[in-house]
Amino acid sequence: MIREGMFLGDRYELLEKIGSGGMADVYKAKCHKLNRYVAIKILKDEFCKDRNFVTKFRIEAQSAACLSHNNIVGIYDVGEEGDIHYIVMELVEGITLKEYIAKKGKLEVKESIGIAIQVAQGLSAAHERHIVHRDIKPQNIIISRDGKVKVTDFGIARAISEYTINSNIMGSVHYLSPEQARGGYCDERSDIYSLGITLYEMVTGRVPFDGDTTVAVAIAHINDAMIPPSQYEPSIPPALEQIIFKCTQKKAERRYLTANELIIDLRKSISMPMGDFVTTIPETNGNPTVMISQDEMNKIRQETAHNTQIPLDEDSFSYEEEDTDDGEDNLDDLSFDEFDDEYDDEYEDSEEVSSNVFDKILLGVSVGIGIIILVLLIYIVGSLAGWFQKDNSKEDTKQETVTTGSETLSDNQVYMPSVLGKTQEEATKILNDLGLGVDFVDEWEYSDTYGSGTICKQEYPENTVLDKHTRIKLTLSLGSDKFEVNSDAYVNGEFKVFELRAKQFDLDIEKIEESNEDVKKDIILRLEPSSGFLSKGDKIKVYVSSGPAFVKVPNLTNMTETQAKNALEEVNLELGDVSKSYSNDIEAGLVMNQSLSANSDAKVKSKVNITISLGKKTVAMPDLVGKTKEEAESILSNSELKLGTVTEQENSEVESGKIISQSVLKGTEIYVGDKIDVVISSGKKEIKLPENISNYSESEAKSKLEELKLKVSIGEKEYSDTVKEGNVIRAEYKTPLKEGDTVTLIISLGKKQENVTVSNWVGQNIKDVTSIVKDLGLEVTIVNVSSDKATGTILSQSPTGGTVQKGSHITFQVSDGTGVVETTPAETKPVNTTPSQQTDHSQAPVESSSKNE
Repeated sequence: MIREGMFLGDRYELLEKIGSGGMADVYKAKCHKLNRYVAIKILKDEFCKDRNFVTKFRIEAQSAACLSHNNIVGIYDVGEEGDIHYIVMELVEGITLKEYIAKKGKLEVKESIGIAIQVAQGLSAAHERHIVHRDIKPQNIIISRDGKVKVTDFGIARAISEYTINSNIMGSVHYLSPEQARGGYCDERSDIYSLGITLYEMVTGRVPFDGDTTVAVAIAHINDAMIPPSQYEPSIPPALEQIIFKCTQKKAERRYLTANELIIDLRKSISMPMGDFVTTIPETNGNPTVMISQDEMNKIRQETAHNTQIPLDEDSFSYEEEDTDDGEDNLDDLSFDEFDDEYDDEYEDSEEVSSNVFDKILLGVSVGIGIIILVLLIYIVGSLAGWFQKDNSKEDTKQETVTTGSETLSDNQVYMPSVLGKTQEEATKILNDLGLGVDFVDEWEYSDTYGSGTICKQEYPENTVLDKHTRIKLTLSLGSDKFEVNSDAYVNGEFKVFELRAKQFDLDIEKIEESNEDVKKDIILRLEPSSGFLSKGDKIKVYVSSGPAFVKVPNLTNMTETQAKNALEEVNLELGDVSKSYSNDIEAGLVMNQSLSANSDAKVKSKVNITISLGKKTVAMPDLVGKTKEEAESILSNSELKLGTVTEQENSEVESGKIISQSVLKGTEIYVGDKIDVVISSGKKEIKLPENISNYSESEAKSKLEELKLKVSIGEKEYSDTVKEGNVIRAEYKTPLKEGDTVTLIISLGKKQENVTVSNWVGQNIKDVTSIVKDLGLEVTIVNVSSDKATGTILSQSPTGGTVQKGSHITFQVSDGTGVVETTPAETKPVNTTPSQQTDHSQAPVESSSKNE
């Protein structure tokens, strides 16, 4: 399953899906081997399941990979992983030409020519390598962000055509060439036709042939004349229009033969837009049709029957009705996706083999050898089985005869019926029912007798005796090749549009001008003849208007009404309606507008309406103070005024977001459209506390804060090891701090005092008591005295017990064990017991403060 983040070929990481079409999904990916971004086109499951298609697809994509041109999207790699088949292509950041046309409606002439030249340059590079794209359309043309035009999907069209060979037609229906629509052979000129249709769409914003069904569109490509693009967009220069006409000729030989020829004319059209340099190739009738008599036909058939016919019984002949997908009936079976961003269903010639001549010869030789071997095998097997032994009794029974006129037919023969005027489906059924096969020739022909899409020519005349299983060549009609005169289509239209269309049929056009006050110059008034069909060289008279008398409209702006009237009368025009209106630009009493633009053409005696200025309109200035910005904009808009510069300012009296003042006082008369500046309150002034607030006493801090217009409250006092009693530990307040806000001060209680309980340790050994006293957080003073008590015995302590503050001193008199009793109190010297001294105090020498020492 395809998912974002997975790797293909151990190097391509799929990042995101950027497109999808009928054939494949396109992903943006990163090539970790070369550290670059690429586009990967992954075939959909229905294509991957057909191994023949995958093989052809790989071959064609690999052949297209050899193309290296600035106007062609490069193919880097073709790979597969399991059931996933993909192509790695150059990633082009941009949009398709189809999206670009849809975005802009239609393109400017020079821009269209520039795009067409770049596409043609890409096609030229491909055609030089004998690679035909077969599906040129705006969806396959990408415009990059830097303006570079690139053609994509080279090499894919051919693979699809092989896959869809029964469909007989490939390419998007709105852009395919007539030979593709007929299922015929297509070459480089087919790409030029499609580019011509694309160029038509660029300059007009529409395709030339459209319809309710794909069948109707395909038939229009084959049969209908193209409406000149200048009829939709008159600004198209004649040179470009002639280029489009030459690209889109029905017959390939009348188009540009190479993309380079097209590029030359496109470049000329930029410098010579009105030039007549596009050369047209005259139509040729080809080989004339030679009528063969019935006797000659029978003689030919008898001779060829003796030389080439293989006698096969009807029962041994396996007849499979040939798929004659062609023309209109073929198109009925096709499923088109007309607006697929990536691919439309495509058509291709079902009888096309390799474009390589050697392959054709090799194929022909192989088929011939195969037929000879098959005939020999049939003869050997048939001889052994007795198939070819004559059985007179059976033969007499089998040779039932049918008599029509003077002809007697065997049961293996039929009369050729007439299928002229029949559709493909009708003709195929009639002939198949008689045991005859059908081949439709590639080239359709014009016919004044038979309508478009019907049979206009059959290989054998009606009632010709034919052997069953004979294949009959049928030719389809393109309809009449004559010019249809249609007054409704051309009268009241421009002469140049009619002329371009009629020149395609080489008509003799006589232009006759007639003066007409109501119709502009070169507009068709009538045609002679007004209806019917005309052939090459026939004459037609076209009556066109020479136009009414026109004059230039003067510029009346800043004139008084009287001056404007006189100016109009001088050029034979008349003053029409006069209205009045306010104007910020034109002084009161002068013309501010006129109905016909200055310097435009107007018919003589035409009326010109004018508008006289009333000057600037004034209004009373509304009161905006105390309003929000949004409220002020609404009030000013109602008074036809505008909000100008908005400035913010701190203000303790006005709520934040409300207007403090306005540039124009309330009630002042000002002009409509003027801008009013306002000052908006940003609220109370923000205050910053002194950095050393904790150094202040409670009274000092309170005084400082009140000077800053702040309110002060005292919070619950706290003990502090760092801040002395009575000073500020910290200030508590909301941010941002503004005037009038309350600050809460936390005052220090100083260090916190703790009490401990002292026991009476008299009689115990000082060594045991020292660690206990240390754990209580007390300081110890030891006085050694002479006593008959054991060494280290506590004789007395001060205090003797009770509650004392943590950190206080406790003094012990300790026996040194000498047995001498002091009769007088000894002088004592305090001894601080450090942790190391207290650890083994009984064994350490103790300094005594006794005089006896």
